[in-house]
This record gives sequence, structure tokens and C-alpha cells, in this order.
Amino acid sequence: MFPYAKLRTLNGLESSVYTYINQHQAEVETMTIRELAEKAHVSTTTILRFANKMGYEGYSELKYALKRNRAALSEPTPLSDQDLSAPLAEFFETVTTPEFSKLVDQAVAKLEQAPLVLLCGIGTGAALAEYGARFWSNTGTFSLALTDPDYPFPEQTAVLQNTVMVALSVSGESQPVIDMATRAQQAGVYVIALTDHADSTLAHLADLVITYYLPELTRGGLNLTTQIPIIYLLELVAHRLKQPR
Repeated sequence: MFPYAKLRTLNGLESSVYTYINQHQAEVETMTIRELAEKAHVSTTTILRFANKMGYEGYSELKYALKRNRAALSEPTPLSDQDLSAPLAEFFETVTTPEFSKLVDQAVAKLEQAPLVLLCGIGTGAALAEYGARFWSNTGTFSLALTDPDYPFPEQTAVLQNTVMVALSVSGESQPVIDMATRAQQAGVYVIALTDHADSTLAHLADLVITYYLPELTRGGLNLTTQIPIIYLLELVAHRLKQPR
């Protein structure tokens, strides 16, 4: 109900409204606009701007849409019946925009200067980090996967000069990933975040953020969100990197 094209138009405060609503949909349905403003630490005017940018005439219409959307999501739907084509089509349309291409170019420019690239992730992100590290190494960009949050990270040394870390987290709130990214930054490493949430903790601490805004899917506490965008971005970057140097 919040298309990526519209989310890209949000400023920082409006993104805070989106993040709060996305994480507390049931509560927001019963809140007044003033209550939401207090919880999200924004003004009521910011909430109205957010609603208008999302295509709703006011806060009441936004709340009704939230209730209707949550009711639809609460109906048990077999995984085999869930259609990913629409959000993925929107994602692939997004990656062709000049704004998105510019972000990828910025990432590639940093990676091409890096003597070492660290891809970090936990859980599913760990598997993606390992895949990305091998794929990028095939281009001549020396890359390693960092999947153990307790792995000792060296203090700032010449070895880490120009090193880049790519942190993978759908929510942007994975504490182990945030901890690894924080330690890396303290050692002088440039951090790039690949996440679904532009207003997440990981996004705020990263030097560069690439977001893809796809609906999250969980079952029994397990994350079943499609990882196609991450795989695509990892391979897209690999093909833009210069050949072995």
C-alpha cells in the first residue's frame, strides 16, 4: 500500500512516519493524529503530508486503508498463492531510474578503490554475504564474508585503509549486523547498507544506503521475505566493477 516510487519522495521526518506506521499498524488504526504525531516524534502537519504523498486525502482515509490492508494480510494465504510479481516488477522498474543508478554508481566507485571488501550478514543474510563475496571475487575484487558477529575486528590499521563493508539486513535492525557495521566504522571502514528500510538504525549509521522497499513476509517468527532484490543488486554491482586490476 506504500509504493516505492512514492516512498522515494519522503523527507527524513516523513520517513519516520512511514517506519512507525509500518511497525505498529494495528496500534495506528486506533490512534488520533495527535497521538501518532507524539509517538513518531513529528508534527501533525508532517503526518498529513505523508498521507497526501501516499495518495490519501487525509489521516482518516489513511487509517481506513491500513485497517483494510491488515485485514487482507491476516487472512491465511498459502505461500504458493502469494504473488511476488507485482512488487518485483516495481523493484525492477525502480532500478532503471537515474536516482537508483546513481546510488549503485557511488557504491561501485568505492568498491573499485577497495583493497578488501567485507560483506556481512546474519541468518539468510549470511548465505547472501558468502554468495556475494565469491561472486565479487570472481571479478577481481577481493571480498570476504563476515558472518560471525563475535569475530574479532582489528583496531584501525593500514590494512583497513579504503576497505569497504557491505552490510545486509532486510529490517536494518539486526543487532549483530549493526554491531559489526559500527565496529567497522570505528576502524575507519566505509559502510554500505543494503536494506529494505531507509529509516532503520543500519541505514542511519551507514555511509551509503541502497534500499529496495519490498513487503516483508514472515511465518512463525521466520523471515520469508524474497531475497531476489539483494541477489540482483549483488550481481549488478559485480558486472559494473572493472575487470581484474
